[in-house]
Amino acid sequence: MRRWFLVRHGETEWNRVGRAQGQADPPLNQEGRAQAEAVAARLAPVAFEAAYSSDLRRAAETAAPVVRGRDTPIVHRRDLREKSFGEWEGITYEEVRRRYPAMLAELFDERPAFAPPGGESDLELFARAAGAAARIAGRHAGTDGNILVVSHGGTLRAIIVSTLGLPVESMWRIRLSNAGLSVITTFEEGGATIDLLNDTGHLGPGFDA
Repeated sequence: MRRWFLVRHGETEWNRVGRAQGQADPPLNQEGRAQAEAVAARLAPVAFEAAYSSDLRRAAETAAPVVRGRDTPIVHRRDLREKSFGEWEGITYEEVRRRYPAMLAELFDERPAFAPPGGESDLELFARAAGAAARIAGRHAGTDGNILVVSHGGTLRAIIVSTLGLPVESMWRIRLSNAGLSVITTFEEGGATIDLLNDTGHLGPGFDA
């Protein structure tokens, strides 16, 4: 049995204004840094066998406080990056809605083969994220320690649904907030359970999910 602690990165200014980030690399803003510290406090009692993060700054900066003072180095992985939004990266979703209304409808209409211009489809993201999770699991075969993964909303959705054996179309039915915590248990004989989904209690009662 292994428990996976999945954390979405904290807030960036691009999150705050509704700008498509994808694989662009903005850092956490002040709120995001505070959220990262709150995640660290929440997970302080948890011992981790290993810690993994996307190599993009907003994820790496969220993971750093969690492992501070531990003998658990963060492994930064390119395959844990967010879905690529191609030409849409850097513009707001309102601008996307004005410029590409039909394409935006496809993005949220559970059509997994659709990809933004120059970007990834949900099918490609699903395969990449599931592959990343499988490779991480393979590195820790035969152990039952806790694994920390700090990544992005799309990537973590893909990991969750692939681990639970759900279809790729279900990815966008899961809401993951900035600095939200989800926990999944996987079993050696196969199968998985979701023990916690998008918990934001550590961010305080005033947090707007």
